[in-house]
Amino acid sequence: GTGYWFLQLLDRVSPSQWAAIGVLGSLLFGLLTYLTNLYFKIKEDRRKAARGE
Repeated sequence: GTGYWFLQLLDRVSPSQWAAIGVLGSLLFGLLTYLTNLYFKIKEDRRKAARGE
């Protein structure tokens, strides 16, 4: 079943690889958060400029 396949996959990845995956995942998540924040800031600035503030 799916559970068995998943466990096989987990077994194949070494602890150091998991560490790398964790670091890359964190960096990616941080970047996504930053870009999302930037996007909404730009949107807000444009709205303020349109209102003439």
